[in-house]
Amino acid sequence: MKRRNSVMILLFAALTAFTSCEKELNDSEKPLIVLSSPVEDTEIRPGSAIHFEMTLSDNEALASYKVNIHGAFDGHDHSASSPLRTGKAATRATEDSMAFEKSWLESDFIKLGEEPIAGKRSVTIHHHLMQVPDSIDGRPVKEGHYHFIVYCTDSSGQESFIAREIVIAHNAEEHVH
Repeated sequence: MKRRNSVMILLFAALTAFTSCEKELNDSEKPLIVLSSPVEDTEIRPGSAIHFEMTLSDNEALASYKVNIHGAFDGHDHSASSPLRTGKAATRATEDSMAFEKSWLESDFIKLGEEPIAGKRSVTIHHHLMQVPDSIDGRPVKEGHYHFIVYCTDSSGQESFIAREIVIAHNAEEHVH
């Protein structure tokens, strides 16, 4: 009788372990990011907000997202399939200018009034909460090409990203949406 109980417990434990592993392996789809704005080569004036609009979706559940902006002055790329972009307007930089770099976590947007995405299968986000400063430490923001990258993670830990190139320019037109 004791041996029969031990076999039953062992069989139940193996079945439970197999079932939980199977559930983790079932979600092999990365989240989908559809970035509507900013579009490629959008010009943004220092001191202004970025019009940001995207839809995130996942077959199971979303977990979080973040946005990063950093300089593209060295010609680096964020896609193995796209060539380095050359032939664009030269960056107007002075020795006293500073390159802009910042990451916003979803928690930063939640503090500013956005709803969390965790547990949802699809969300659309539209706001003007990201600001490009006109100066950093008293020095003007460096004009030129920057990468705008959105990362999204789903509840199983899979991550997707989408990258756009934007231009920070002092003579950019104001965009109101």
